[in-house]
Amino acid sequence: MKTANIRLFTGLIALPAILLQDNPFGIMLQALYVIVLALTHGRKFRLLPNLILMLSVSSAHLLQPNGYLIVSIGSFPITLGALLLGLRKAFTLIALLYLSHYMVTGRPEFPGRLGKVISLQFYYFDKITSGWREITPKRPFIKAVDTLMLNLTEEKAASIMSIGKDEVVFNRRELLENILHTVVLWGLFLLGAWHILPTL
Repeated sequence: MKTANIRLFTGLIALPAILLQDNPFGIMLQALYVIVLALTHGRKFRLLPNLILMLSVSSAHLLQPNGYLIVSIGSFPITLGALLLGLRKAFTLIALLYLSHYMVTGRPEFPGRLGKVISLQFYYFDKITSGWREITPKRPFIKAVDTLMLNLTEEKAASIMSIGKDEVVFNRRELLENILHTVVLWGLFLLGAWHILPTL
């Protein structure tokens, strides 16, 4: 199995452990783990977009008061339950985002015509998410979209997809490392489900 495919299947197996995590501290640890995982495989971490995501999701949940009242700003109550729920969902989204980044590192490949189509989708996802950050600060929104789309031609995709076909079919070290990643993420889920991890 190609290295990139191992990472893809690892992400798919670990995905339910993140989606089903109900412990806020557990999802924070899972998010931190997949962020480090993505960073060690060439991805970049940008603090501001993640802070905006956390603030927006948390603020949206504060509109529905839940649990212990922390403070009231005028007639607007800020409750602990709503805040924790918002933070948990925000960290879930961040964890899923960086897990997806890790899954597409190395451009996974699949056999057959359908496999090529799927591989091409992963290629486009990778190029859009990485290229968008480099283009948008330098030009207006419409021109940024136009430039990004022009860069994503099928010729470029086909040439990049053809790279690495002569790679080693089985990478034992990569497989063992990804088994470890899966065990860690599912272990954090179980620790949260069994109430071993502290609840915030």
